[in-house]
Amino acid sequence: MTNELSRVKHALLILMLTALSGVAHADNRPATAENLAAIERLQRTLQQREFAGTGNSYALAKAGAWLDFALDEYYEQDRTGIVQDATDEAAVILAQLDAQPGFDASATPHPYASERVRDDLWQQVAAMKQHPQLACASRKLAELEVQLVWTGHEKWESGWDHAAPYARIAENLAHEAQQQLDACAGKHAPATHTVVEQRSLSTDTLFAFDRSSVESLSPDGRRRLDALADELKTWKTIERIQLSGHTDRLGSYRHNQTLSLQRAEAIKHHLVSRGLRADVIEADGQGAARPIVQCRVQRETAALIECLQPNRRVEIVISGQRQ
Repeated sequence: MTNELSRVKHALLILMLTALSGVAHADNRPATAENLAAIERLQRTLQQREFAGTGNSYALAKAGAWLDFALDEYYEQDRTGIVQDATDEAAVILAQLDAQPGFDASATPHPYASERVRDDLWQQVAAMKQHPQLACASRKLAELEVQLVWTGHEKWESGWDHAAPYARIAENLAHEAQQQLDACAGKHAPATHTVVEQRSLSTDTLFAFDRSSVESLSPDGRRRLDALADELKTWKTIERIQLSGHTDRLGSYRHNQTLSLQRAEAIKHHLVSRGLRADVIEADGQGAARPIVQCRVQRETAALIECLQPNRRVEIVISGQRQ
C-alpha cells in the first residue's frame, strides 16, 4: 500500500510540474535558460543535502543522476523535451524527501523521449535490489537506473549505434554495483589484521592538462607512483587496491566520467608495470559526483579552476597486511 501510494504521489507531482511549465510533449522542445537555472537550483539543493548528510543516499544519488542527464542534454542542445523531463524527475525526488525523508525513490519512469532498452540489465537491477546488502550498492544502482533511461533516450533519438557507448557505461555501473554487493556479502572478506589506508593524489601533478594516458604522466607523477609502488611491495600482503578517479564540475557529465575512469586505469597500468598484481587492483571513475570543495565562483575563470583543484584527484584505498 505504501509503495502504491508513493507511485501515485510521484505521478501527481509529475503532472503538476508539467502543468506549471505549460509545456506539452512534442518533438521540438528546445532547452532554455530557464531549464539551466532550474538544474543549477536543484543541484545546489542536492549539494546542501549531501553535505548535511540528510536524506537517503539512494534517492539523492538518483536525483543527482537525473540532473547530470538533464545538464548534459542541455549542453547538447537537445530539442526533445528530455531536459525538462529529467529535471522534473530530480525535482520530484527532492520534493518528496522534504516531505518524507524515507521516501521510496525506486520507481524509474521513462520520459516521453526514451524507450526501454537492455532488459538484461533491468533484470540485473531487480535482482540486486533483493540483495540483503543492498545498501552497499544503492548509489551505483541509482546511477545505473538513470543511465539505462539515458541509453534509451539516445536509442530513441539516433538509433542503437549512437546509444551503444551509453549502454557500456550502464554495463560498467552494473559490474561495479555487483562487486560492491559481493564485497559486503563477505566474498572478499579481509584477512586477520588487515589494515585499510587511504591516499589521495592530485591529478594536476600526475597528468598533462585534460590527458589521461600513461604516456601523458608527468615526470613528477611517475616518481610519485613509482614511490607508491615501491612502498606497497614492502607490504606482507596486498588484498585490494581501489583506484577512484575524480574530476571537477567543469565539462560535461560524459567527458568527466570518461576522463576520471581513464586516469584511474592509467594509474593501474603504471602500478602493474612496476610489479604489482593486476588482479588486486580495481579502477573506477566517479566523474564530478564526489567533490571535496564547493566554489562560489560560477564562471569558468582561472580563480574557479584553482579553487576546484582539490576535486581533481585519484583516491587510493589499500587493504592488506604490513610487514
